[in-house]
This record gives sequence, C-alpha cells and structure tokens, in this order.
Amino acid sequence: MALSFKNLSVMSAAIAGALFLTLLIVPDLVFWLFQIPAPDSAAFLARRAAILFLGFGIIMWRIRDSEASPTISAICLGWGVSMVALAMLGAMEFVRGFAGGGIFFAVVIETFLGVSYLRLALKMR
Repeated sequence: MALSFKNLSVMSAAIAGALFLTLLIVPDLVFWLFQIPAPDSAAFLARRAAILFLGFGIIMWRIRDSEASPTISAICLGWGVSMVALAMLGAMEFVRGFAGGGIFFAVVIETFLGVSYLRLALKMR
C-alpha cells in the first residue's frame, strides 16, 4: 500500500521536527543510539544539522496539501534519492565498524521513506 503525498509529507515533517529537537537539545542521544564517539565537534555539527531539519520539516508541512506537479515530483525524487543514499551510507558505516547496531533504526526509516518518495515520483511522471 503506497502512502499519499500528504501522509508522507506529514510523516516526514514530524520526523524532521523530532530530529530538530533531538539534535539541538540532546545530540548525545543520537551518538548513544548509533554507538559513535561524541566529541565537541560532533555536537557542534549536530546542532547545525538540527537547523537543516527544522527547515526540511517546515517545507514538508507547508506543501502537504499540494497537488501532483513537476515541482512536487522533483521534491519526491530529491527526498527519495537522499533517503536511500542515507540508508546505504548507514549500512556501510555499520559494516566498516564505525556505527553500532542502532544505526539500523535510521536505516529502516530512511529506506521506507526513500522507497515511498521514489514510488510517488515515478507515479507523478
């Protein structure tokens, strides 16, 4: 069962919002989950990434009611490719021993979102 663009956008906005708050306020939670070291420089980058997630979440929330169009198709393609690439990167980091098993929590969500967005992009072509 494929998700509608609206449902996928709302879900993405909620995930981005949760990541924004987590990375801004308690970035150590992510480091703990992924079982990676947490130097000050990592927390600095996590807080900067939090702001990107804030922007992504706002975009996805604001366009949730948009009709199919070339612009929405391009957004779906961009999100889909990004999510699949993140999932592959997470799996590779696990295999090379840099991230612990907690990375698969992100890999599963990224794979689901990536495939869902790519299916929508193809459907809108």
